[in-house]
Amino acid sequence: MTSPVTREAPVTVRVFAQRFSSTPRGARLARRLAQHQLHRWGLPYGSEASETVGLLVAELAANAVTHGRVPGRDCELRLTYSPGALLR
Repeated sequence: MTSPVTREAPVTVRVFAQRFSSTPRGARLARRLAQHQLHRWGLPYGSEASETVGLLVAELAANAVTHGRVPGRDCELRLTYSPGALLR
């Protein structure tokens, strides 16, 4: 006797990665592109998730520019999204 086959829904993991200059302009662009990417993934502008991620990215990017700046090095933003979870 064979056991029944259970099918699970496929998991789609999306990744966005981009390098930015270690400048205040780069930090602003990181926030804007993070929110744009979330919108493309189905989390609209102005939603709680979009606003929260925008604030986190802005704070981390500003800290990297202010406190971790090394001439000639860029900052990288990497977002990973799977249903129900967003990682940075």
